[in-house]
Amino acid sequence: MALAVLVLAAAAYFFLRPDPTDEPTAALATGPAPVAADSLRPNLSAVASSTPPPAIDSATTSPAPTTGSGTRAALIDLSPKLVQLTDRADLRDDAAIREQRDNFTSATTRLADGDPAASLRPGLVAAANLLLAVQQKAYPNLETEAATLVNQANQLSGRDTTPTEQAQNQAYLAQAASLLNSLSSPVSEGL
Repeated sequence: MALAVLVLAAAAYFFLRPDPTDEPTAALATGPAPVAADSLRPNLSAVASSTPPPAIDSATTSPAPTTGSGTRAALIDLSPKLVQLTDRADLRDDAAIREQRDNFTSATTRLADGDPAASLRPGLVAAANLLLAVQQKAYPNLETEAATLVNQANQLSGRDTTPTEQAQNQAYLAQAASLLNSLSSPVSEGL
């Protein structure tokens, strides 16, 4: 038995050991000592020195194009305006607004990061809920518009592939922009 194990170990050694011709030859080192390279990652310094840097243009620096009518991009564009609204002194300290802002930011961050599994629906619903929270805090005369927007958001599928879905999303975004403009006026004008 021991002899069989010894024969198997010797055979494994000869068949599984690295071939000396596979090992890189030592080059004359004129700079700092080389760092052991990770065999699974490419040597970035070698790649960088062998290929010229790519030209920078807006197509390579902008996020990947979205499918459909651009609801994803429109929702992401809405984000700074909503955040700016919630940063107003009269709204900033409200717990309900902060919670809805966090929900909205979380949903739109996933969209902005290009997560292919991210649905539009959480962002659309969160935007409506955030606008509703702002309305409830300072604009009681816009209650109907805010409630209508929340109902509209809850009926959306979260997809933007068919013409019907695109039309519903665009109608929602137009209503949300209109309500946002109304809520962006000072409280004394909004009443």
